[in-house]
Amino acid sequence: MSDLGTMTSGEAEAGEDRPAAPGRRIRRARGLPGGRAVVGALLISAAAVGVFAAFLTATAEPRSSYAVAVTDIEIGTRLDVDAPVAELFEFVPMDLPDGLTARAVSDLQSPQLAGQLVTSPVGEGDLLLASAIVDDARVPATEKLSFALPATDAVGGALQPGERIDVLATYGSGSDAWTAFVVRGVLLVDQQHAAGGVGASGDVTLTVAVSSLRDVQALGHAVRAADVFVTRSTVGEGADDAAPDAFMPSRDAAGPRPDPAQDPVGQGAPDDVDPPEDEDEGDGDAADDEDADEDEDQGD
Repeated sequence: MSDLGTMTSGEAEAGEDRPAAPGRRIRRARGLPGGRAVVGALLISAAAVGVFAAFLTATAEPRSSYAVAVTDIEIGTRLDVDAPVAELFEFVPMDLPDGLTARAVSDLQSPQLAGQLVTSPVGEGDLLLASAIVDDARVPATEKLSFALPATDAVGGALQPGERIDVLATYGSGSDAWTAFVVRGVLLVDQQHAAGGVGASGDVTLTVAVSSLRDVQALGHAVRAADVFVTRSTVGEGADDAAPDAFMPSRDAAGPRPDPAQDPVGQGAPDDVDPPEDEDEGDGDAADDEDADEDEDQGD
């Protein structure tokens, strides 16, 4: 029997299977997030809030409704007189840009549409703007008159309803022909191109609104008795609105001013400069003086 009391420590370790003591690990203490991480988190949160707000705005119902035409409306239509407002417009909920909100007619203004006159063409699906209507009481009664012209005599057929035009007529023929303004600044209500004649080669039918009975007579007479052509009017654009007298060419009439493009000074030839004297005439005068001197010498 072994004496346990006399066993050495080496023997004891050899006789026992003891597990090795685990090693000690040193770990770094966890700190707070850095500044970049905090800023990144804030940006992500702000973006998420913005996306959510945009989603709510996009899905929210519009707060106002605006008048939209359900059919084509001609210039000169008197609302609730020629046709009820309810048959011409419907009020559609929509959000408009700030600049357009003040110009569009909202449902709050619908009671004021009765008695308004349409002064600009409004097509089906168009938003009704306040600039396209005016109080009927402010507009004199007008008569509509239509006449056909070759497109070449009507600004190439490029006129648009709502424009104002001048009508001119040429009476007579040959050297006896003369041209005069018939009416100025009349409102073009409609323009229709002949079937298959769209463009400068076809005919167009113009419908104008004329407020003066005298102008109706003059225009009707010109259409039937003269060669008529129209131009875009300058009435109301700061130009001289007074029409000139009738024009009739004359051989003795002064021609137009020089073309500024060919006149580098832009003033034309001065009117108060006398033409230069003929050099030959000057030489002749000198010769006469010499002959007179010779005669005096011979007389002496």
